[in-house]
Amino acid sequence: MMLVSSARAARSAAPRHARRRLVKPLLGLTVFAALFVALAWRLDRPSSAAGPLDAVAANPLGQLSRSAADRASVAGRVEERLPAGSYTYVAVRDGEALTWVVTLGDAPPPGTPVQVRSMGRRTDFHSRRLERTFPELVFGIVSRAD
Repeated sequence: MMLVSSARAARSAAPRHARRRLVKPLLGLTVFAALFVALAWRLDRPSSAAGPLDAVAANPLGQLSRSAADRASVAGRVEERLPAGSYTYVAVRDGEALTWVVTLGDAPPPGTPVQVRSMGRRTDFHSRRLERTFPELVFGIVSRAD
């Protein structure tokens, strides 16, 4: 009995190994073909109602102005913080000047000296979440100035 079982196992193992060698490349080719067809179908289809210009208009970063003044960093102390979901609006005071900055994530508490690396500015920016319009708003990265 033992001899027959091992012979049967040896006989059935060879075709299974050959099938595995053939199935993997065919499966990969099938997945590649399906992705290619899906991509070709997507590119041929007309775009939905929201076109690329609508997407830029909806993105607050899409209309940033970046001038030579934006390359200079803003430094001062945090005077006020307004959390708004994943963003935080921060009022940074440098002497007499008060600059509103929006940053992704949390910001240091009031009284903390900070430095802001500007990514650009928007004028008359309206925050729907805060229901507030900022005459000038700097989009930037706020870090502690130690």
